[in-house]
Amino acid sequence: MMIISLNDPKVKLPQYSSARIHLQIGDDFIQTGWVAGNNQCYNSMCQAGIISVRSDLPLGSVLEPVCVRGSSPSISVTIRLFKDKANGNWWLDYGQNIIRFWPASRFKQSYATNVEWGGEVYSANMPSPQMGNGYFPSKKPLDDAIIFNITTIDEKYKIDEWVNNTETFSDNSRGYKVIEDLHSEFPVGHIIYFGGPGNI
Repeated sequence: MMIISLNDPKVKLPQYSSARIHLQIGDDFIQTGWVAGNNQCYNSMCQAGIISVRSDLPLGSVLEPVCVRGSSPSISVTIRLFKDKANGNWWLDYGQNIIRFWPASRFKQSYATNVEWGGEVYSANMPSPQMGNGYFPSKKPLDDAIIFNITTIDEKYKIDEWVNNTETFSDNSRGYKVIEDLHSEFPVGHIIYFGGPGNI
């Protein structure tokens, strides 16, 4: 689970910039979040084994409003991916609405081996686009692109609201930064600040 700020990074065709949760299930994965840009890495029209239970919340919807740096309150949404105890299906819960699921039969493995939270960009053959809100993080929730209240559930369905066995990673620290805070002064649990101007 995560609560993620809704941002509007600047991108040009064929770039994209995203913020997402990535759940690795053996050789397969589930990924969900938001993407800015018309040439996305995800084909929201391709069913690829996902089954919808809510037609009023289609994949690829425009998410509004978005955060404006320094505004209050921060605009965010809760996203959960969870495995059904009864049948092993993987469900997508968006903003307290269960909207889709991936059947257990879609996966060779029945459990997740890794989870990632954060931003991702694609730039093709041009300077890289913005990530998050386009600024380097400053550890201020109202100023930064953030992911908070990250939570995992283990194979015994025990909830871990602190997820303290994580590591931060950025493959381009000149254009983007990530800061992790396990003991934030803000009442948001484990928080990740991320983003940057790119342009490298």
